[in-house]
Amino acid sequence: MDNNPPAGVADKLAHLRLTFRQRAAGELEQLISIAERLPHGKQRRPDTTDDIALSYGILHRLAGSAGTFGYTALGDQARRLEHRLKPLAEHGALTTDDDLCRREKNRQQLLEIIAGVEGLRSLLDETDESLGATPERRAGSGDETNKPARDIHVVLCGLSEKATDFLDHALSNYGFLISTMEIESLSLQTKPGMTTVVTSEDRLAEVSKVLGSLEHADGTPGPPLLCLGRQDDFNSRYALAEAGADAFFPEPVDAPQLAERIERLVHEQNELVSGKILILDDDEHLVAHYRTVLENAGFRVRAISKPETILSELSEFRPDIMLLDVRMGAYSGTTVAKLIRFDPEWVSLPIVYLSSEQDKHVQLEALAKGADEFMTKPVSDDYLVRTAQIRCYRARQLNELLIKDSLTGLLKHSVIKQEVENEHARCQRMSHVSSVAMVDLDHFKAVNDQHGHRTGDVVIKALANLLRNRLRSTDQIGRYGGEEFAIILPECTTDQAQEVLTQICEAFADISFATPEGDLSVTLSAGIAALDAFASGSDALDAADQALYERKAAGRNGVTVFTRFDAAL
Repeated sequence: MDNNPPAGVADKLAHLRLTFRQRAAGELEQLISIAERLPHGKQRRPDTTDDIALSYGILHRLAGSAGTFGYTALGDQARRLEHRLKPLAEHGALTTDDDLCRREKNRQQLLEIIAGVEGLRSLLDETDESLGATPERRAGSGDETNKPARDIHVVLCGLSEKATDFLDHALSNYGFLISTMEIESLSLQTKPGMTTVVTSEDRLAEVSKVLGSLEHADGTPGPPLLCLGRQDDFNSRYALAEAGADAFFPEPVDAPQLAERIERLVHEQNELVSGKILILDDDEHLVAHYRTVLENAGFRVRAISKPETILSELSEFRPDIMLLDVRMGAYSGTTVAKLIRFDPEWVSLPIVYLSSEQDKHVQLEALAKGADEFMTKPVSDDYLVRTAQIRCYRARQLNELLIKDSLTGLLKHSVIKQEVENEHARCQRMSHVSSVAMVDLDHFKAVNDQHGHRTGDVVIKALANLLRNRLRSTDQIGRYGGEEFAIILPECTTDQAQEVLTQICEAFADISFATPEGDLSVTLSAGIAALDAFASGSDALDAADQALYERKAAGRNGVTVFTRFDAAL
């Protein structure tokens, strides 16, 4: 992670530190006020429970959040006072004369703890001096805008002219942006969108060295590096892996398999730095800091402070992971975690506790009640981001096993059908125009019969990759069954959908598949229907299927739009 955030983010973090400092100063004054009204000498009060609970809550918050904003010494000292106060907070009120006598020692300990608050205030001031002048609020930071998804950009570097020409033509069919660069001019900054590099085994070491220096200078991982080579054995592969290759392809190169590997590597790289995170914590200043840091790292974040809203927020936001404070006023984070697990839908949701609790036994007990990890406050920005990356990536991997087809990585039959209904409902609600399409491989049975099911699988995966790279990130694609695919194109007219799918048909027909019997080409047929024009999503799917069969009857290798609405209504 880059340790120097952009200017706008730095301004936000500086403002958050200022607001934390103001809140901390007020809380310390509150503790001093409590100390002044506590009983002294032979004075007695009917109950000190509220003051103890209030003091404990303030110290707990400071222990968990001060370090995040740069006040490390303040947080450490607050944690020490919190630990001394904890037994009194857990043992309840001092109510009777006998209690007062028996607990005189504890009361004196409480007075000593509160007396240490003045030291906390001095630590707050000392930290301000070491950090420099207290930052002022700066205008114009604004909210971060959502960044558009990048195209897959393949850079061919250190290859022969023949290999470069072949890959330029073959990979362009998949919708990749292709560039050719010399090793000495290889640069991540001059080629925005570059996400993978393809080179030869002879030049691998040079290219890897250049990419390594760029990665080190930038502070972020470089693009995946794929290598083409002649020798395909253990020793050769080991040497290439040691030299920096992320994938290897023996020559002559199988272009569909290379395209699939590029798409998968880029997908994994992009997935590692994104995700949806729900934060539940009653410390609004700390949550604002977490949110700023995580959004700057590429995550979508929703933060809430009221546990009562957690179920509705989960259903609406559908996060990849959840960050949950263990102690939130009258509510227990561990109990909230158990409540979330009541619903089978959220049994697999990764829940990460955030707490200043350092007792390992207490942490273990908390984990046993429904969470997956325990992060001890204060949490450094780098550790927070890295934990979020790992947890989000792993959560999506597990989720994809449930909803994605194992061969193609596309949505399963039942999932894509449900998504069609969801988009149909959205069209009705928002008055949008959307399209749905059915796509089928022509004469696919002959491909399996003549070339085997292994070749058939290669063809199916190649089409899946082509669809992913040619369509928009907002479009949804599913494997409907066998060699048939369903596609949802939101806010897209049938004319626009026909134009896009015609281009896809032409690009796929140009792809050559190598088989023992010689090169093989396969064509597509597609049917399209206006999703918003039907009473249900399933009716629109049926119409697209009818249009597909009309295309088959008309000679295949093309696109037909459903127009017989009178028969459908």
